Amino acid sequence: MARIQVLSDLHLEAGQQYASYSFPVSAPWLVLAGDVGKLIDYEPYLDFIHRQTQRFEHVFLGLGNHEFWGLDHQSGTEKARELVMEPRLGGKAILLHRNQWDDPEPGSKLTVLGCTLWSHVPDDAHDIVRSKVNDFKHMEGWSVDKHNEQHVKDLQWLEDRLEDLATTAPERRVLVVTHHAPAMKGTSAPRNESNPWSSAYSTAVLGEEGGHWTQVRAWVFGHTHYCTDFVVNGVRLLANQRGYVLPGTSALDIKMAGEGKHGPHEFDPSFFIDV
Repeated sequence: MARIQVLSDLHLEAGQQYASYSFPVSAPWLVLAGDVGKLIDYEPYLDFIHRQTQRFEHVFLGLGNHEFWGLDHQSGTEKARELVMEPRLGGKAILLHRNQWDDPEPGSKLTVLGCTLWSHVPDDAHDIVRSKVNDFKHMEGWSVDKHNEQHVKDLQWLEDRLEDLATTAPERRVLVVTHHAPAMKGTSAPRNESNPWSSAYSTAVLGEEGGHWTQVRAWVFGHTHYCTDFVVNGVRLLANQRGYVLPGTSALDIKMAGEGKHGPHEFDPSFFIDV
């Protein structure tokens, strides 16, 4: 069983916190489920990831929507691939862009699958999503149609990988890491669930218990700025999202040593899971 620290939505681009933000180590491996910052801030972003590779055995990097701000989707993806190949990271950073990683440790049966899982925006929500979601202002050449196209590609890739694992390696335990949420209910703060633009944040991809998801032990997501941990159709869904915190403004994020008890929907920089 692997112990993995889980964080997302650090938003280090807010106030350029790449160099100043830190958190305690509570597990050998680290998952960053997107929105660490912006890849256009390449050097400070790389410096932050480098610091983590010095503290963790493996750093799994998911891509959120903010990673692409200031870039087009293809350029952002290329920058992410370039980043994880930087020599100073020592091969410890693993990009989760439609990528499967099998733990090479002898006897381990853990597989990590990761993609952004852009959401599906239905036709009747196109206008409101376009007006409410800043991706369409900050990502070059981005549109709701392109957003939906990437959703189809991500979901098809994920379902194909799980179908293949079910056939060729049914003994594998799977951890899925996405940025957008795979369920509509329970993944956002209750006050936001009924927003007309909620489809920009999550999609109900988890069907009935079983099917593609039988081998999935846990599913980490971000994007909604809502921390939670619950079960949907036999799959444990969890999120530990920091959200926008400007330097010097957080009383909550200050529990840097993991002191005290965190509430069920409160960001915990020491949060980890066993998979």
